[in-house]
Amino acid sequence: MTKVLRGDLLKDAVRVAIKQLVVEAKQSGSIKINFSDLAKAVGTSRPSLYKMTDFIDDCMVDAKTERRLANGSSERKKLDQRVKSLEATIEDLSKELLSLRQNHVEIYRRLYANSSDLASLIKPVLIKDSTKTTGCILCGHEIKGIGVNKVVKLFKDDG
Repeated sequence: MTKVLRGDLLKDAVRVAIKQLVVEAKQSGSIKINFSDLAKAVGTSRPSLYKMTDFIDDCMVDAKTERRLANGSSERKKLDQRVKSLEATIEDLSKELLSLRQNHVEIYRRLYANSSDLASLIKPVLIKDSTKTTGCILCGHEIKGIGVNKVVKLFKDDG
């Protein structure tokens, strides 16, 4: 009965087998190492190896090689393309966000420029209420020496 490799023993066997297979592949000029060859070299099954693909990818990077997909393209190249695509999307979204912020500022600028002056709405109420009382209607303090209408100038352009 053969001993089943598990845990760290399996990882060590996989690491050694990958290094050996990479050396053999480089010597023979082959660029192909598949899971079947690796499973035979380790003495385990392919499904066991599929469960540890992240570890195998790390071993491949350590061996200065990279895993290739079934169509022959490198997984790293595929991921690099994905990163570039996501960076382009980020750049586009950043431009859109900047545009939306500029529009937001423009909306508030136009609202402010086209809004009415609140002093024209408040001034008549202040004059009317201040003539009926002896103090400021806003804070309640006594008003002295201001004149007949008892209104304090709130703005420079008050007439």
